Amino acid sequence: MAQISVIMPVYNAAEHLTAAVQSVLQQTFSDLELILIDDGSTDASPHLCDRFARQDPRVRVIHQINAGICAARNAGLAAAAGEYIAFCDDDDTFLPGFLAAAHGEAARAGADLVRMDYRLFRTRSGSQIELPHTPGSAQTLEPGAGGRAYDAFLQACGPLFVWNALYRRTALGDLRFDTRCRRGVEDFVFNAAFHLRMGRAVYRPQVACLHYERAASTSVSFSESDIAARVQAAALWASAEGNALRRWCRGGSRAAVAAQRRAEIVTFLMHQLRDAHAPHSVRSRAWQSLRPALDAALPRRAFDFLRVAGQNKKQMAALALYSLHLQGLYQWIPNREEL
Repeated sequence: MAQISVIMPVYNAAEHLTAAVQSVLQQTFSDLELILIDDGSTDASPHLCDRFARQDPRVRVIHQINAGICAARNAGLAAAAGEYIAFCDDDDTFLPGFLAAAHGEAARAGADLVRMDYRLFRTRSGSQIELPHTPGSAQTLEPGAGGRAYDAFLQACGPLFVWNALYRRTALGDLRFDTRCRRGVEDFVFNAAFHLRMGRAVYRPQVACLHYERAASTSVSFSESDIAARVQAAALWASAEGNALRRWCRGGSRAAVAAQRRAEIVTFLMHQLRDAHAPHSVRSRAWQSLRPALDAALPRRAFDFLRVAGQNKKQMAALALYSLHLQGLYQWIPNREEL
């Protein structure tokens, strides 16, 4: 049995698939299996997947009718046999030492989760722009450590993606990706739900992978139906965050961490609506739909935005605008890549 199962959903990725697969198979940690889930591709991807399996016995292929990235990852989880699970998108690149470093940290710390840093690139006007971020400081979250330690871990990790992390399979249990997340956000929902289950967790600021948001990605599509789907997923995300807080936070620390998680979700949606140039009617429906679910999962307190002061100025501003029902003004805050 392989130590690590790498799950890669594949959909019409022939242009980038070989590089992604090779980045996994050429890891310095070789005790792995790569599960390719062909999600009903209509290009050359199915043939490429089968060829990889013929060339390397560590590759397994699942062909299925198109059902979306959540269903594809779930099929991979059902088939995985490794002690640990990693996820790689079909156009991303694992750096050569990622799995060795993550597995070493997991073994050393007895961790259910090892999270590492990443580099993120977005396609704009035909060119790729790197979206820079400041990595956090190294963190080890112990079971029962409390709200302050949980908040420090979350702050260090930044956005909770799945492709820069390693999960213990027994800790995942029957957790699966929520197939209602049809236009992104599934990573955030999945990870918040996993935080309810995990014991020890580790973050290390070593860059693990290169992630690309291309023009066809669900992360950068902005139709009205895309926005509506993300609002629904944001409500699921808020619920999962609220459940995790009840596990990790007690007393006064819960309010501070709840404010920070609310700020993360609010900033996400404001950013989505801003980049979509969504008309007023779409923005209004989005907030009317999300606000009750968000406030129920992560109850507000007066001046909550001050609780995130000193952590992230943009999130503090977003939460203040949300509290004052002035979220439309967020559109005047520029993206970092536009500065």
